[in-house]
Amino acid sequence: MIIEITTYKLSDGVTHDEILGASKEFDKNYCSRCKGLINREFLKTEDGYMDIFKWESKADVEHVQASFMQDADALAFAKHLNPETLTMNNYQVLDSYEPNA
Repeated sequence: MIIEITTYKLSDGVTHDEILGASKEFDKNYCSRCKGLINREFLKTEDGYMDIFKWESKADVEHVQASFMQDADALAFAKHLNPETLTMNNYQVLDSYEPNA
């Protein structure tokens, strides 16, 4: 399993309400089609926003990263983000704990 953490700030002029709506559309129109995506968490940080994606495999992450910029639904979300502030990191899950599981 792979955890992908992406952080970013909004493009100039994009409001909090606009990114909330864009995030819902992104989930519905793009994330729902991503093979291997287990879930996505959308968070507000002290100085921007963060996405935490949980993927089944490294191959799933690599496919999305290779095709993201060619997908109209992905670009519809990405236009809200300031690309100069974008960071993306992937981590392999070695162990996890779920209480009451």
